[in-house]
Amino acid sequence: MSGLLRRILPPILVTALLVILAVVVWPMVFERYEEIVPGPPSLAAKQNPLLALERLLAETGQGARRQSGLTLTPSAPTTVLLFPDEPINSAQAEQLMIWVADGGRLVYAPATPGEADPLMDALGVDWLELDAQVEAVMAEQATAPLNLPPFGPGGDLELVSPLAVFTCPADHDTLRLRAPASDRAGCVAVGEAQGSGALVLVSSPTLFHNDQLGLGQHGRFAVEAFTPARERALLITQLKHERLLPFFWEHAAHAVVSLGLLIVVGLWRASRRFGPVLPEPSADRRSLRDALEARGAYLWGKGHLTPLLDALRAEVRAARRLPADDALAAWDELARSQGVPMTFLREALLREPSSDPSTFVRVVAVLAALRRSR
Repeated sequence: MSGLLRRILPPILVTALLVILAVVVWPMVFERYEEIVPGPPSLAAKQNPLLALERLLAETGQGARRQSGLTLTPSAPTTVLLFPDEPINSAQAEQLMIWVADGGRLVYAPATPGEADPLMDALGVDWLELDAQVEAVMAEQATAPLNLPPFGPGGDLELVSPLAVFTCPADHDTLRLRAPASDRAGCVAVGEAQGSGALVLVSSPTLFHNDQLGLGQHGRFAVEAFTPARERALLITQLKHERLLPFFWEHAAHAVVSLGLLIVVGLWRASRRFGPVLPEPSADRRSLRDALEARGAYLWGKGHLTPLLDALRAEVRAARRLPADDALAAWDELARSQGVPMTFLREALLREPSSDPSTFVRVVAVLAALRRSR
């Protein structure tokens, strides 16, 4: 059993070590986390952004968007693009509103578009009503005049898929964008000044998704509009860290199945399977003695000793050339040469087998001695 364990345990230990290293080291090296703490409860940002938006941010020169220890304070000119994977709660919405009122810039898309959201409720925004208003305006005018800002050193931004841009009265300082009705991937964005900061609500992150990023479509315009020049942008897609214990609990079933397969494979490799036949080991002395005693007990109980004893006597008489009758001279000479009393010699060669096992054993021992010394 110990040899079997020595053969099984090393592969299992090595595999477990590799799994632990993968779970612990992979997030530390390849997944960057950031804490945004405007006050308890905290918002945690995981830097694993939407691919399209990340590339768009890179194209607009937002290379400093991955920063550790960023706090939601107006001291750092940073635009936070918050597209969480789960709905925020009322406390988090209140913290975000306080941060924006103090000078922060926030672009927010709810995790569940079309459903109730604490931040939108605080602003009194009804997406369905807003969508109907935009549709009514677009029915009269397909596209509104675009006053596009310069787009980097390559020149002005060129829109392949035109947007409808609606500017509200100046006292509201509001910017509204919507893709044409034929482009169902488009969405609504509303920007409002909140205190000294700015807040832009986006109905869905699909506003930033372009089929062809290099052609400068509405996603690039949205990034340019939402992230002013010389200002850093931080993309947030998760509101909490992935803890190690919940991760193990979530994937416990997969871990149990994998460990079970490893144990089955290890036992299969360590167990004896079909192959060349191995020679049986020789029996030890005790086993051989037990077998002989069992065989003797069987023969004694069945009464098969007389034929065996007669055969042994005939063999000894033939070897010693003893006469069939009781010749004293021959018997005395044999007893003297072998050192066997005459009584035992006559008992061994002439008498019937005794019912006493000890007498029978003595008779066989005398006959065996006569046979060996011929």
